[in-house]
Amino acid sequence: MGYLEEYNLLKKIYNETDELIPIPDSDIIIRNYEFDSAGHDFYPGNDYIQQLFKRHYEGLRSDAIKEFSEQQVYGFECNTKFVYPVYHDSAKGKSDKVIIMLHGLNESNWDKYHIWAKSLVEKTGSPVIMFPISFHINRRPSLWTQSRPMNALSKGRRTYYNELTESSFVNAALSTRLQFASELFFWSGLRTFNDIIRLTNSLKKGEFEFANAGAKIDFFGYSIGAFLVEVLMMSRPELYSDAKAVLFCGGPTMDLMYPASKYIYDTETEKTMHRFYIDDFEEVVGKDECMSSFFDSGAREALAFRAMLNTGRFREERTAMLSSVRENIHAICLSKDFVMPPDSVKSSLEGTGSVPGIKVTELDFPFEYDHVSPFPLGEHIKDETGDAFNRFAEMSAGWLK
Repeated sequence: MGYLEEYNLLKKIYNETDELIPIPDSDIIIRNYEFDSAGHDFYPGNDYIQQLFKRHYEGLRSDAIKEFSEQQVYGFECNTKFVYPVYHDSAKGKSDKVIIMLHGLNESNWDKYHIWAKSLVEKTGSPVIMFPISFHINRRPSLWTQSRPMNALSKGRRTYYNELTESSFVNAALSTRLQFASELFFWSGLRTFNDIIRLTNSLKKGEFEFANAGAKIDFFGYSIGAFLVEVLMMSRPELYSDAKAVLFCGGPTMDLMYPASKYIYDTETEKTMHRFYIDDFEEVVGKDECMSSFFDSGAREALAFRAMLNTGRFREERTAMLSSVRENIHAICLSKDFVMPPDSVKSSLEGTGSVPGIKVTELDFPFEYDHVSPFPLGEHIKDETGDAFNRFAEMSAGWLK
């Protein structure tokens, strides 16, 4: 079965309802597991979230933007109680190694990732856990993926912001949230970080039928998922000192990312996020009581996060933390990726002078592709896409195996 046919098959058979989903003519199965994202004392409450939005939308003359903003709260139940899929070989019993796969920013489904996960299981023998980032995939309210209200929200944004580009119904929800409450990028990342720590501890205790107690944890991180993998490995050596990781289309510091896209977020949000995290973050943190309580705590993950925002800040700390895991990471970038360009990945990870860097490989394919769609689904290029995907999958599995 070719890449396109297998992509369509896995997309068709996967659902979040069935506990076990067999794959035709394969020993690999998909299991859905329930997860309850625990709260923490330092997570902000709804009053905090609503105040973030209120400071922006009160004077707006756009009903669509104001209506959406008034609905935003932190504690959406879909974000705290959800299921995640695991691919594993039912014929092999328990494994001594597990791969955690993390996706890109503003994803609303697992469609393109299913074949990535199945291929990694086939080529490494390790189960692959596909874990959704906070407020992504099935952790986001269904309203955010409904075309009618999101088209109205996108239209409201285009009408209100004269120079706005890259707006669409796909990115309208995330664009509005992160423009008006840029803090939520951090809070969502922190919740996911803590979720993965809990998942790791459960795996280490042997609480899953597909993994032995003490199983080694490896990572596959795509796009912003690669950023999260870096923070995890840089900050928690007690859990991930022997972890191997593939960073696909990701890995640079945030100032070297260019995420304005109809599929990620629009140009108005890009400007706001740049100001908040790249230009003014150290000043902003001190003015936000909730954020400052975390960043003043001395937590290693707090330093890792802020060190990955701007190449000009915390350079020594970033170099030291990345150097400690450099032999375990392989970054794979694509020549035509303009969101996470190869030069950005290399500049952030390859090292300079006497400081050894992380392995970076640049690939290119003989067809049109981009960051969001590295392996496009056109029938006319399915053979070329299949060959390119196999090349990428062999390289990824070779590193993780």
